[in-house]
Amino acid sequence: MRVDLIVTCAVGFEDLFRGDLLQEHGIRSRSLEPGEILLQDVEDLGFLTSATALDRVALPWDPSAPSEVTADVVRRLADRVGIEQPVRFRVQAAPDVREELIARFCDGEGWVNAPSDWQVNLDLERGVAQLGPLAWAARFGTLRRLPAATPVSVVAGLLRLAKCAPHDLLLDPCAGVATVPVVDAIERPDGRGIGLDQDVEAVDLARRNLAVRGLDRRVDIAAGDAARLDLADRSVDRVVTDLPFGKRIGSNSNNIELYPRVLREIERVLTPSGRCVLLTDDKRVFKDALARTRGLKIVREQVVRYHGVNPSAYVVTRSRAPGRRAR
Repeated sequence: MRVDLIVTCAVGFEDLFRGDLLQEHGIRSRSLEPGEILLQDVEDLGFLTSATALDRVALPWDPSAPSEVTADVVRRLADRVGIEQPVRFRVQAAPDVREELIARFCDGEGWVNAPSDWQVNLDLERGVAQLGPLAWAARFGTLRRLPAATPVSVVAGLLRLAKCAPHDLLLDPCAGVATVPVVDAIERPDGRGIGLDQDVEAVDLARRNLAVRGLDRRVDIAAGDAARLDLADRSVDRVVTDLPFGKRIGSNSNNIELYPRVLREIERVLTPSGRCVLLTDDKRVFKDALARTRGLKIVREQVVRYHGVNPSAYVVTRSRAPGRRAR
C-alpha cells in the first residue's frame, strides 16, 4: 500500500530532512510550508518508528470526500501504525461543521468521538488527518521538560548537522533535561554521551528521562560547569548544545564573559577530527567570542525558528590541528 504523508519537523531543517529521507529510504518529497513536508508514494512505513526528526505525521484529508474514503485508508494503515479498532477520533472545525463531521464518521464508519483520547485528528483548516500513534511522544515517550527546554524536533536537526559516527562520544555541556543525549542515544544504539548542567532540578529531570528509557548506562549526567569541564584534553568527538542566549536563561551581558570561556573549554576537549553544533540567538557575541578562540572555525550556519525566536545552529570544527600543551 502506497500513501502520501505530511510530516512536520523543525523550521529551518526541512531540506536537511528531505535529503536524508531520499538518501536513506528513497522517498520523494517536497516542502509544503515552513516545517511541513509532503512524502510521496510511501510504501514502507517502518522508518517512521525510529525517525526522531519527525514531530507529527498525518494523511492529506479532503473534507469534501466521502467519509468511507478516509476510513478505508485509516483502516488499511491501522495495524501498521498502531491504530486500534474502533477508531477514536476528534474533529477540529467550527462547531456546526464539527458536529456534521462527527455524525458522518460515527454513524457511517463506526468511529468513536474521543476528543481527549484520539488516535486520528481530523483537522479541517489544515486538511489533514493526523495520526496520533505516530506523534513523537507516542513513539518515544513524553520527556520531562522545563520551560526553556529545546524542542525535540530542533535537537534532532542539530544532531543531523553533527554527523555522529556510531561510537563517537557526544558532549552536551548545557544539557538541561538531557534532550540532546536522549535523542542521540535513541538514534545511536552504540553511542555514548555526557550531559552537564548547573541547574540541580534539570539534572534530576535529565536522569529520569534517561532512566525511563533504559539509557542511563550509556549517558552520564552530572552537575557541572560548561566553562570548567572535568574532561581530558581531546577526549570528545562531538559537542552539541543549546547555549544560553538570554531570552529565558542567562543574559547578553553574561554571555560576553561566558561564551569565550565555554568555547575555550570546547576547543580543549575536542578531538582533532571533532565537530560541534552550537545553537544560540546571541549571534554577535558568539561570533566575536569564536573569532578570539584559537583553533575553531564556523563551517556552516543554519537559522531555525521556534517559540518566537530565530537562533542559528553553528557547525564548528577545528581550524588547525591541536598542538601539544605546555606542561
